[in-house]
Amino acid sequence: MKQDPTYIKTQCLGFLMKKAFQCIVGQADEALERFDLTYAQWMVLDQLHTSGRTGLLNLAKELDLNAGALTRTIDRLEIKGHIKRVRSEQDKRLCQIDLTPKSQGLIKLIPGLLAEVMNQHLEGFERDEYERLIHALNQLIKNASELKEHAKHPIQVDKPQLTTHFSPT
Repeated sequence: MKQDPTYIKTQCLGFLMKKAFQCIVGQADEALERFDLTYAQWMVLDQLHTSGRTGLLNLAKELDLNAGALTRTIDRLEIKGHIKRVRSEQDKRLCQIDLTPKSQGLIKLIPGLLAEVMNQHLEGFERDEYERLIHALNQLIKNASELKEHAKHPIQVDKPQLTTHFSPT
């Protein structure tokens, strides 16, 4: 399957995925306000819960984020008391990031809250439509991963021939 090369915003996969993501994240941010968290901050806490104590670069890689942007999120979470930086025993120059007891309680509460946000966005979907959507998104992610890792098919864009006319004055 290939997308029609004519750009029609309401049929553009990238535009629609970004718009859907923005809607979901906006609602998730609203739901998380009562915990003084954003969805981006929650993703860090959830990843730390899944992976355990880890370094900034590993965390950035797992979340597919820029390390600089992640550092700002880590700083905010540390100020709020949700995470702590722990010096590595092997190399004191390195820090590991870990959850604090304050965040442990949230780990149990927030997934149900976010599931409700997601369910609101899935209103009107039949079970098979939902399963096809999940399958399609996983296929897109797999394709993107393969493209990124192997530079399988570099995107070729035909460049129009530009002609420049220079007229000395």
